[in-house]
Amino acid sequence: MFLPDNIDLAQAEKYSLSIRLIPNGFSFLIFSHSDKSIYFYKESNFSKNLSLIDNIKKIFFESNLFNHQFNKILVSVVSPRYTIVPKVFFDAKNANEYFEFNISGASGKVLNNHIREGEYNIIFDIDEEVYSFLFRNLWNPCFQSFTSQLLPFLRNHDEVNTKRCYVIFHDNMITIACFKNKVLLSSNTLEVSEQNDIIYHIVNIWDKHPFDQNSDFMYLAGDTEKNWESIKTLKQLIKNVVEVSLHHSLSKEDTLNIPTDILVQLCE
Repeated sequence: MFLPDNIDLAQAEKYSLSIRLIPNGFSFLIFSHSDKSIYFYKESNFSKNLSLIDNIKKIFFESNLFNHQFNKILVSVVSPRYTIVPKVFFDAKNANEYFEFNISGASGKVLNNHIREGEYNIIFDIDEEVYSFLFRNLWNPCFQSFTSQLLPFLRNHDEVNTKRCYVIFHDNMITIACFKNKVLLSSNTLEVSEQNDIIYHIVNIWDKHPFDQNSDFMYLAGDTEKNWESIKTLKQLIKNVVEVSLHHSLSKEDTLNIPTDILVQLCE
């Protein structure tokens, strides 16, 4: 694997490694908060002929990149399979029970992230074999739901408008997060295949809170170009529909294929 000339893995302790797991693929980012010129992002699609764990093993064993001791290693799980529990109700001993009560289907390794800003825990799962392999083969990895950095960023994104609905387009999914001032009202990630499904889910959540179509704000991020038809319809229904501003050092061309939850890490 060819890395930029300014990235020297002999000095991996100076860099952060962020791995992103989606249902049908794997991506990673090498970056440094102290040196904005350090940046490398790569995506890999999984083979349909291999199992999930065999795809990940293949990627690891074809490169010596992942066995280095980076300053920080994050593993983000991108999935609708998460639930949020306010801190006041959360007990770590009952994390599996919270998860199984709210999420249908057999669960994998159940983990949780405490979000200090907002005072809640995000409970999510990851395939047991994948978790075990990554835990053994990475230096002190931190596992997180992809929402664990995204939601705090959105919470602080707009200091002016009271009620806000954020729609993130990504990975054949949409994540819809709603706030009143800095209070998280809800966060839902949904798999979508049709444009009509996108509009249905967004409008349904917008109405449930309820938001006002003339005074409240909807912010968009992610793969907006692919979803321009849905966005056109949303703008006909809601007065204030605007794109999220992300402040980072990358060019617009560099960010075209980078998911919002990864870009947020570069904004820290």
